[in-house]
Amino acid sequence: FFCGLAVYTHAGMQVIDKSAGHLTNFEVASLLQRQVRERRAAERKMPLPGARRSVSGSCRSLQDVEVITEQATGYLDKAACAAQSREGIARFVEALQRFQLTRAEELMLINSRPRSLVELHLIVEECEERMQEEEMQELLSLCAVLDSPVGEAAAS
Repeated sequence: FFCGLAVYTHAGMQVIDKSAGHLTNFEVASLLQRQVRERRAAERKMPLPGARRSVSGSCRSLQDVEVITEQATGYLDKAACAAQSREGIARFVEALQRFQLTRAEELMLINSRPRSLVELHLIVEECEERMQEEEMQELLSLCAVLDSPVGEAAAS
């Protein structure tokens, strides 16, 4: 499955083009978590841990990056993506194929998980013309199992 700039495979997520496409919130959260781990590992290797946090030049920008990363991670930890998995998203997108949605609509469904027809109409352009009532209800049901660890298998 290709969503934005990452390819989901059984071996994991691989970046294929850093400048292409959009990312799911799950992908952003994964990227930020990996960067935090890498920064912490690099800091542990430094002779004076914490020394890079001084307020000079490029160190100040590193502090800014850390603050922004912490804020974004804090938001994403409370968002829908916290309960999602790569495999669940891949199965969800596969199940969406029969609805003939655009990539942008798929992305918004993954990130926002609509719970009502009103929310679905805000995401899917010309929803009433493109889908029957039963299809809309089925799509909402698929969105409900996206973030449910027990229900992930139901999306396949």
